[in-house]
Amino acid sequence: MIISASYKTDIPAFYGDWFMNRLKAGFCRMVNPYGRQVVTVPLDHDTVDGFVFWTRNLGPFLGHLREVGRLGYPFVVHETVTGYPRALDFATIDAVRAVGHLRATARAFGARVPVWRYDPIVFTSLTPAAWHRATFARLDSVEMNGAFHLTRGDGGRSVRIENRTPFALRDAIAVTQHGLYPLPDLEP
Repeated sequence: MIISASYKTDIPAFYGDWFMNRLKAGFCRMVNPYGRQVVTVPLDHDTVDGFVFWTRNLGPFLGHLREVGRLGYPFVVHETVTGYPRALDFATIDAVRAVGHLRATARAFGARVPVWRYDPIVFTSLTPAAWHRATFARLDSVEMNGAFHLTRGDGGRSVRIENRTPFALRDAIAVTQHGLYPLPDLEP
C-alpha cells in the first residue's frame, strides 16, 4: 500500500513529530471524509510500500525524511512552489527557500524523490496567463537552473532533479470557496 501522507493537511510543514511518532507506533487513525468513520491505517513494513508527502514547506520535515529513509521506507515528496504574490498566498514560504528544500532533498535522496508542483494555477488580475508563463519559466530556468538541473554553489557541481511538474487550473472563485484567502477586488 502506498500512503498518501498529507494530502488533506500539510504533515511535513506542521506535523512531522506526530508523523514520526505514528510511524514508530506502527499505525495511525484517520477520519474517512465520506462516512466520518475512524479508520486505523497500519504503517508497518509488511503493509506500507512507500509514502507520498505533499507540502508547501518541506523545511521542518527534512530531518524526519532522513529518519524515514533510515527506517527503510521509500518515499517521494511533492512540494508546491508557485511564487505567487503575497496578496494571494501570504502564508507560504518564498520560492527561493522552497527550491532550496527541493535541492537538499535531491542531494540527500536522489533525483527521483522531489517533485515540483506548480499548483493551483489561479488566474486573477495579479496572475494572468502571461504572469504564469513568466513565473514558471523563471522558476524552471533561473531559480532551478533549467529543467531542475540545479547548480550548487560549491565549485559548479550540480544535482539533477527529474523534471516532473504536476499542475492544475483553478479559477479564483472556485478556489476562494475552498479556502484561498478571499480577495474581492481581483477579477478572474
